[in-house]
Amino acid sequence: MGTDISFVVFNEKKEYASMLELQEKTREEVIAKKHNGVIFFLEHEDVYTVGLRGKDNDFKDISAINRENIPVVKIRRGGEVTWHGPGQLIIYPVINFRKAGFRSIKEFVSFIGNSIADVLRNNYGISSARWSDDKPGVWVDDRKIAFVGLHFRKFVPVHGFSLNLDPDINRFSTIIPCGIPECKITSIFNETGTPVRMEEVCGHILDIFKTGIPDIYRNEMEGR
Repeated sequence: MGTDISFVVFNEKKEYASMLELQEKTREEVIAKKHNGVIFFLEHEDVYTVGLRGKDNDFKDISAINRENIPVVKIRRGGEVTWHGPGQLIIYPVINFRKAGFRSIKEFVSFIGNSIADVLRNNYGISSARWSDDKPGVWVDDRKIAFVGLHFRKFVPVHGFSLNLDPDINRFSTIIPCGIPECKITSIFNETGTPVRMEEVCGHILDIFKTGIPDIYRNEMEGR
């Protein structure tokens, strides 16, 4: 087995259940030492996901969600309720974090969160973007722009991080995002007024990942 970690940038929006199945399959392969894992970058079709701490009253308007036939999926990750969909970058780092050089879950999660914040500051001029350990996510002052929720087994996570590029922010109005009442949500577009391409943002994040996780080097599965 080599020491490489692959990464994939999907060109088309992916349905949630199929991506979860791919993550679980990839995790089993990593645990079985068939390879060292894959970091997936993508956008999802509309979906609401409910983490292990999610509650029914985290939905403020479930009828609106049902009218639009948006799936609501209960999953085994940390956190409460959130939305994924077009205009939001998803990062699923299905790798053995110990073999990638991280000593703890906190160190691994903080590295990715801080990488996202660094990109927002250095590449998009969002100077107040900061990762928070206390309220996990990336915040722009009092506005949340990136989210995290993971489930680990034998040092390998599924689920991951999401970053708002230019989504329909109203999708968050039907829920209490991350269990935080009156949580303000923002995006790169809201903060800068400039549209951004997913592939561009992925490139900036990967530049940092390749420094902190130096075994990342290939993209042979792109668009699968």
